[in-house]
Amino acid sequence: MKNNRLSANLLDEVQLVSYSALGMLKRVAVGAIDTFNSVFSVDEDMRINFYRDRGIHYTKHGQYWQAVSFLKQVVQQRPEDESVIFYLGYSYLKMERIMEGIELLAKSVQAKTASPRIRSTLGLAYIQAKEYKKAVEVLEEAIRQAPDNFNLHYRLGLAYDHLGEYDAAIISFQEALRIRPNETKVYQSLGFVLDQQGKHDEAVVFFKKTAELTESIQES
Repeated sequence: MKNNRLSANLLDEVQLVSYSALGMLKRVAVGAIDTFNSVFSVDEDMRINFYRDRGIHYTKHGQYWQAVSFLKQVVQQRPEDESVIFYLGYSYLKMERIMEGIELLAKSVQAKTASPRIRSTLGLAYIQAKEYKKAVEVLEEAIRQAPDNFNLHYRLGLAYDHLGEYDAAIISFQEALRIRPNETKVYQSLGFVLDQQGKHDEAVVFFKKTAELTESIQES
C-alpha cells in the first residue's frame, strides 16, 4: 500500500508541475511574467485549482482516500465551493467516515442555500448513521426544491421505512417510480414495505416485477 501511495503522490507532483507549466505558458502568451520566480513557482490559486481537479477526478474514479486528501485542502481555502463539498462528503460516506461527512454537509445545509444534491447526500448520511428523523427533515426540504429528483424520493422512502411509517414510505417509493418506472430497487423496496404491513399478496406482485426487471437487465 505504501508503494502505491508513494507512486500516486509522485505522479500527482509531476502532474502539478505540468499543470503549473500550462498556466505558465498562458502567462507568457499574455506577457504577464515579471520575474524568474514568478515563472517557476506555483501560485496558491493554481495549486488549489489543481487539487480541486484531482480530488474530483479521484472521487469519480472511486479512489476516495486520495480524493479526501486533496479536497480537504480545497475546502479550507474555498468553503463556499459546493461541488467540492459534495464530492468530499460523498467520499467520506464511501469510506464509512459517516460523522465527518455529516459535519461537512450539515454545515453547508445550514447556510439555507444548499443544492438538492447536497441535501440528498446529507439525507443518505443520516440514513447510514440511523438518524432517520433527521434524514426525513432534510430530504423533505430538498424535495420542495427539486420535486422530480429520483434519489430524494427513494431515500425519503427508505427513511420512512426505517421509522416504521410504511404508508409514507409507499408514497415516496411510488413517487420515485413515477420518475423512473423501471427501477428495480424501488419495486423491491415496495415489496418489503408491503410485506411488513402483512400485505403478502401485494408484496409478491412487486417481488415478481423485481425478478422480471432483473432478468431483463441480465439478458440485455
